[in-house]
Amino acid sequence: MDGGDDKMPSFEKEFVESKGAPIKYEGLELIIIDRISVPKKFSGALKLISTNSEWKQAVCLDVRSGKLKMELGEGKKFALWEDYLRGNPLSFEGTTKDLQLMVYNAWEQIDHLGTGFTNYWQHGAAMIVEIDGNTRRYRCNDGHPDDNFDDIVFEITINE
Repeated sequence: MDGGDDKMPSFEKEFVESKGAPIKYEGLELIIIDRISVPKKFSGALKLISTNSEWKQAVCLDVRSGKLKMELGEGKKFALWEDYLRGNPLSFEGTTKDLQLMVYNAWEQIDHLGTGFTNYWQHGAAMIVEIDGNTRRYRCNDGHPDDNFDDIVFEITINE
């Protein structure tokens, strides 16, 4: 991938055109958000594998019709930053009425005034998901228009 091409990909337009559905790129299926089917009550763990970006990286977990609970507290949505995730896997449990746990990557950009802001789903953002049983490995691009899918790599395991 990342073959030195002058025109590096920005996947935002393709995801807008597909209305958020998966897209194909060089034989790979890319997603912008993963909707994991879970039971009404579920638990799991998040493990950071690596990061490789000038921007600080995060994993977002989101249940629209329920609640997540972890050592950080309780809520519907968490942005879990790379510095917090280094080390041991982070356990979580949750409840949901729509039977979905949404997962996506985010990053922090710093503007010209030095103010940081969280960004996601824009420009080069995309994820490759590899599924092995109840574990999903995510290889993610942040907003940089490239195709290396190594800005943040993490795994989520949903307990059965």
